[in-house]
Amino acid sequence: MKGTGTAYGAATIVNAMPSGFGGAIGVWLKTVAEVEITEDPAVEAVAADQEVEDCSLIVESFKAVTDRYGLSCGGRITVRSEIPPARGMKSSSAASNAVVLATLDAIGEECRPIEVVQMGVQASKKAGVTLTGAFDDACASLFGGVFLTDNNSMSILRSWDAEELTAIFLVPEERRYSGRVEAERLRGYARVSLMAFNEAIEGRVWQAMLINGMAMAHIFGFDVGPIVEAVKEGAESAGLCGKGPAICAVTRPEYEGGILDCWRGREGRIIMTKIRGNPARGVDEVGR
Repeated sequence: MKGTGTAYGAATIVNAMPSGFGGAIGVWLKTVAEVEITEDPAVEAVAADQEVEDCSLIVESFKAVTDRYGLSCGGRITVRSEIPPARGMKSSSAASNAVVLATLDAIGEECRPIEVVQMGVQASKKAGVTLTGAFDDACASLFGGVFLTDNNSMSILRSWDAEELTAIFLVPEERRYSGRVEAERLRGYARVSLMAFNEAIEGRVWQAMLINGMAMAHIFGFDVGPIVEAVKEGAESAGLCGKGPAICAVTRPEYEGGILDCWRGREGRIIMTKIRGNPARGVDEVGR
């Protein structure tokens, strides 16, 4: 039995690490998982096109599904992704969602889309790749659009479609892993994070992204220069992706050139895509 599953990356609106309240917006960077069920109970996991230090998230995502349905089978799992790992661009959420979907496809089962997200979050926590469960990131990865969530209770506070603007990522070579972040130090910045989150809840997501981005860049020790440059050149907003080091600028097409000109002189590669504004599945199914 074989199955495939697809999920996507996202950009940070508000980092949930300081307060537990977070927000993300989907982008068109794809992750595809292929699962083959085996009688041997061993689970083999491969990240086919990227250097990944640890495949435990892939394995735990597979097990989240087989455990749910009481299966004792093993599997061979291959994940291919356009999302650079450990840069804050939601590679983990996309991988867990894709593997859960592929495993469900392989065993011939279906469940509500929100349950796919929940199994992926469960797997992310077990694999130790997240502090908060990244429920906001996982929702934006699977559904697209904007999601604002309470990650502590895994509840969606607001969600809506988004205009499909250009998303430009500046992606340094450095990697940062969410599971290795100092949680206690981050909680000291909860008030700043909540200020950004309140902007987002009121619908001012680009203001929220900028406030969060400037604050998180300071907290994590990154240069705010690329964020300031992008806004100066006409971006709707810009900010740090998760715990970094990638930075995302959201802009209208006519301002792309100015942002690219500024960023080309900086270290790191540039990835251009679009905001994934229309949810892939009905948001009515999310289950508020």
